[in-house]
Amino acid sequence: MTTQFTRLAAAALLLVAAAATPAYSQDAKAAEVIAKARKALGDKKLESLKTLTAQAAMDRNIGSMQTSSEVELFVEMPDKYLRSEVSRGMMNMTMNTGFNGGKAIMPAGGNMSAGPGGAMVIRMGPGGARHGDGEKPTPEQLAQMNEGALRTARTDVSRMMLGWFGAAHPSLNAQYTYAGEAESPDGKAHVIDVKGNDGFEARLFIDQNNHLPLMVTYKARPPRIMMSGALADLEKAIAEQPLSDLTLFFDDWREVDGLTFPHTMRRAVAGETTEEWTFSKVKVNSKIDPAKFAVEAK
Repeated sequence: MTTQFTRLAAAALLLVAAAATPAYSQDAKAAEVIAKARKALGDKKLESLKTLTAQAAMDRNIGSMQTSSEVELFVEMPDKYLRSEVSRGMMNMTMNTGFNGGKAIMPAGGNMSAGPGGAMVIRMGPGGARHGDGEKPTPEQLAQMNEGALRTARTDVSRMMLGWFGAAHPSLNAQYTYAGEAESPDGKAHVIDVKGNDGFEARLFIDQNNHLPLMVTYKARPPRIMMSGALADLEKAIAEQPLSDLTLFFDDWREVDGLTFPHTMRRAVAGETTEEWTFSKVKVNSKIDPAKFAVEAK
């Protein structure tokens, strides 16, 4: 953990409650803070953003298990997103998740997937998760799977977008409310509560000095290693897992085609690092092959 990340973590613990004011004043304050953040992040370039592509190396820690991956992210406004993760080493597998409009991009086989409630699941053992004894899922099950995967992907990209762009994905119709200030030895941060569709909730911290996002905090079920088994059993086990406090940190800001973009992200569960991202390439408004967003498994 770097010194910068340590200072940011301290800020989350020292939240100073906002003075009691009418709700409209709180919302006006949130709008003012976010406007300053978006100006610092790119201003008019951010408003004209059509696509964003990024490549990153990502190290993940889940308990005693450590993995490394190459991740590619593709965002096309207003309604397309793909996260393509290729794991290296012993696991050596690929997982594509995201959405194209109202349809989810589902992982094609493999042993890694996005589980119910936003949990990322790594399944160990032959066969992975199955529907019952391997029967083909019904149309109702497929619809349920699409709904869950779509919600998870929108939530995933929205947490990152809060740090990249100062705004959640448009599909969430997010509302922003000023929650107060957070103090750390290095200074103060504005705190914005974000709520949207599908129960989305997060808290965005914005540096009062440079107006750049510091971190996003939220509650979710953390990544989990599970043995293979029936999908119903997998869902039940995840649903019974308690929610944890997660933090997504943003650092190493650099100018990219008129945007100010964080080239380091770190995710922590209850203060313990689970993911570290290092971006090597970021492109703004480049053409994306429509085939990237195919919803059918390849």
